[in-house]
Amino acid sequence: MTQEEIKEFKDTIAKTIIPVVQNMTEEQIREIITLVEKEHENLPEGFGNMLYEQILIMKYNGRY
Repeated sequence: MTQEEIKEFKDTIAKTIIPVVQNMTEEQIREIITLVEKEHENLPEGFGNMLYEQILIMKYNGRY
C-alpha cells in the first residue's frame, strides 16, 4: 500500500468503524471481523488481523 492508501484506509476506519465499535468488547469486534471474512472469501490473507489491530489501536489510543 502507498502512504496515501494507508491514510485513506485509516480515515475510513475512523469515520465508519470506530463510532460503531467504541462500546464493543474486543471479542465482539473479532467475531464481526470473522463473520465478514467468511462472507468475503476474496479478502487478502491477513486482512482481518490487520483491520482488528488498527481498530484496537484507534479505539484505545483515540488517535484517528
